[in-house]
Amino acid sequence: MRNDVVKSKGAWNLKVALITMTGCFSPLSAANADPIYSEGDWLVGVNAVKVFTSETLDSVSMGGARIPQAGIDVTDDATLSIDASYFLNSSFALNFFGGLPASASLTGSGSLAGLPVGETEYGPAVFSLQYHIETTSPFDPYVGVGVARILFVEERGSALENLDLNDAWAPGIQAGMHYRVSKNWFGNADIRYTPFKTNVSGALGGTSVSGSISMDPVILNVGVAYRF
Repeated sequence: MRNDVVKSKGAWNLKVALITMTGCFSPLSAANADPIYSEGDWLVGVNAVKVFTSETLDSVSMGGARIPQAGIDVTDDATLSIDASYFLNSSFALNFFGGLPASASLTGSGSLAGLPVGETEYGPAVFSLQYHIETTSPFDPYVGVGVARILFVEERGSALENLDLNDAWAPGIQAGMHYRVSKNWFGNADIRYTPFKTNVSGALGGTSVSGSISMDPVILNVGVAYRF
């Protein structure tokens, strides 16, 4: 019997959009374009965020006995993020991304259908190397890759007492576009993908419960940025 249940709520479509966006950047490059950025520039942005998740309950046991066909449902959320890029030259930048933690409710599915597991606040802190593609237009397409630390800052158990979710490491992948509004102001839109696995534990009716969850968050950001 399988012991995993997968939920998808639009994350797959956003992953396809990320790949498509990345593939469309190449034709925009121009060898003779005047660079938008210079070595030592800082670009600091504030974004409205929508977090889309798909998740799999890889395994779960209660009192050491495996629970068959159990699944988990984690809600999407909206929040705010900030990011800061330091330009090493006109094309490469170091980027840090963080923000207000997203809130999520965890509810059982499958054989655990309807079980209110609990709630948590979580979010990634991402450090990336970005490549900005020089163009002759106000558009600044970019891609980035790096490492993320997924932080669970508060867990509140419902049916599951003493709910605990472990922090986790994850790859951080992004693709986006800045639009130069004026000399120092930019609009921004980007997609970030930070898949990770975390261990979950607690107690149900005084009996210990433990398991592992694989999550595929896709983070959509839209906002503004200022260059210093």
